[in-house]
Amino acid sequence: MHRRSLCYGTAAALVAACLAPAAVAESGRIVGPVIGTQIHADVSPPLRDVKPLPPKAAGFEKEISHQPPPAHGRGNAPGRQDPRRQTEDRPLEAAALTPAPILNFAGLSDDDNAATIGGRVVPPDTNGDIGPDHFVQYINLIWAVWDVTRDVSGAPTGVSLALGPLPGNSFWSGFGGPCQTNNDGDPIVLYDHLADRWLVSQFSINEGIQCVAVSTSPDPTGTYFRYAFTVSPGENNDYPKLGMMPDAYYLSLRDFPSNDGTFAGFVAFDRAALLAGGSVTFVKFSLPCAAGDCPDGVQPPHLEGPAPAAGTPGFFTRFWDDDFDGPLTGTDGVRIWEFDPDFNTPANSTFTELAIVPLPDYDSTVCGFFQRNCIPVPKQGGGSALDPIDELQMYRAQYRSFGGHDSLVINTTVDADGSDTAGILWAELRDTGSGWSLHQNGVYAPSGGLHRWMGSAAMNGFGDVALGYSVANRNTFPSVRYVTRQAADPLGTLPGGEVELIAGTGTQTQANRWGDYSSMSVDPVDDCTFWYTQEYYENTASFDFKTRVGAFGGPSCGAAPPPPPPPPPPPGCDNDGVCESGEDCLSCANDCAGVTSGKPANRFCCGNGIVEGPEGDGTICDGNF
Repeated sequence: MHRRSLCYGTAAALVAACLAPAAVAESGRIVGPVIGTQIHADVSPPLRDVKPLPPKAAGFEKEISHQPPPAHGRGNAPGRQDPRRQTEDRPLEAAALTPAPILNFAGLSDDDNAATIGGRVVPPDTNGDIGPDHFVQYINLIWAVWDVTRDVSGAPTGVSLALGPLPGNSFWSGFGGPCQTNNDGDPIVLYDHLADRWLVSQFSINEGIQCVAVSTSPDPTGTYFRYAFTVSPGENNDYPKLGMMPDAYYLSLRDFPSNDGTFAGFVAFDRAALLAGGSVTFVKFSLPCAAGDCPDGVQPPHLEGPAPAAGTPGFFTRFWDDDFDGPLTGTDGVRIWEFDPDFNTPANSTFTELAIVPLPDYDSTVCGFFQRNCIPVPKQGGGSALDPIDELQMYRAQYRSFGGHDSLVINTTVDADGSDTAGILWAELRDTGSGWSLHQNGVYAPSGGLHRWMGSAAMNGFGDVALGYSVANRNTFPSVRYVTRQAADPLGTLPGGEVELIAGTGTQTQANRWGDYSSMSVDPVDDCTFWYTQEYYENTASFDFKTRVGAFGGPSCGAAPPPPPPPPPPPGCDNDGVCESGEDCLSCANDCAGVTSGKPANRFCCGNGIVEGPEGDGTICDGNF
């Protein structure tokens, strides 16, 4: 096994050797950049050959805690009906129906935890992702891989368990250090469709270490480049959420106990270096948490579909309720931070808050701040009211590029009717080249007394949106449902009609923690089929969750594919004295002087060694005509 190690040692030594203190600065409220690298890295053996470590203990039950932020804004807002609330399941009868599941199968469970690690936990932190040939699910505190079969059109037809369940930390078996010995959870698995690789991560929370592994091939059961990063020295790197963009893998954190006064952490890992298995630079910025300005539960962007324009930065988002979170913005809306990492000169990296995208007023608190006993469930057998986690934006913040515009699809849990009925506020933000603005938003909460929460939303290549979530009330056991819309449906509506993936037949006792998140993904084979995974209960019991995985088509799947995005327009003459691709050799005289040789104006300059247009001899972009 090839192994390389950097900065492996005591906590004090790690901070001194792996972070660049000279790079730490403070600009207004933004602290950073902090620049670091891995504390340890190696290449794993094939995971299909790894023998899992024996369980540490037998029979334990653990409720994983969720800490409130150090400060928050004002109290709960007065009750009011949200004017965006969608009260009808099918407000537009002509709308295409939400498709039934193509596949619907059991995922991992707390029974699997007991058999694999010797104990049970809540919540499961359910998430998974789909690749061309595999579905990978990674929950607290185990993971597994399913082979996916497809028909000649590429549509999924079946799954079979290929590997697992295995302990969550088995990715780092033989790695040494906290990533191997600790199985702390908060896992994320992502399929990087641009590279055809798998990315997994979980934390070693007491050490502030983020454990990251990237597959060396498309096979999630094969070898991985493995890393450990001290992203929160002396603190706990809580609730880490990971997303992929072409320039970086982006991570958001809640840093406890805020030793340096900061709370929200934003990290960019050098994606190219991770994919190559090389030495990896990371850049981190942080924000403090103060009364009236505590951005908690910020989500990083995660790309699905075509790559956006080169140089597109990472845009982090967070819903903001001005009545509750604080009067900082003067309006409800979506706060956005632009992260531009520079891995060649990391000290030049920038992190900037953009103008808030205003939203109509909404109420973010279902039962009041950090009220965990909130969502009612049937009381047979002592069912516990459940946690809405309404203070956090839900995973993921999906990024999609359509050529003419880029979209971010996001969601959070809100009070839909002013009477503490949980509904889901979802929104699509768009950037057509002049900055982010609101394209559509709605509150999905059809009448009937059901609470809907713990959502995850995504948009496919046709512009269909799918939203998956939990539902429950005093007469309905927690169940898994989803709903869809087409691009042409009235804005702000999900009119396809609700579909039940699995009906719960029991509920959780002795603990109120539910979630903490679920995940909706788009199949990279057709860029249309959705895959969703979420938790539920079959029996009323403590520490006995089940999870479900479903695949279903978007309502536009099977239609003619949307046209490819148009190529970006050539740059105008920027008069920077540099001959760049797309610049007209005659018109851009300040940039292209001396290379036209009197030839026609449709000849283009050489900027990157590739023929970008009519170049005269047509053989090499060399400026020779």
